[in-house]
Amino acid sequence: MKVKNLNGTSQNICKCGSWLQHWKNFGSSMTDDCVANGCSNKAEVGGHVKMGNPSSMGWYIVPLCKSCNGKLGQELYIADNTELVSANISETCGKVGLAGLFKL
Repeated sequence: MKVKNLNGTSQNICKCGSWLQHWKNFGSSMTDDCVANGCSNKAEVGGHVKMGNPSSMGWYIVPLCKSCNGKLGQELYIADNTELVSANISETCGKVGLAGLFKL
């Protein structure tokens, strides 16, 4: 699946403590690995991406290593089965209480 890495999103915050934790809290899949094709590093951040389709407006979070996340503005190919979690906090952590954020 082709996505575009977004620039200038590091100042965006959410109630989860980190964007990687956000992906874990609101996604149903679990991986500790960077989802960029050809990368074997561990995921270190939740990277902000949008779909590779130019008409797609939504922002999503995916688990990436710092190296792949540093490819700002570039297209990335990620595993086709990667779950894209909305980066819109009004749809996720902004609408639930903090006690409901963390999966056991």
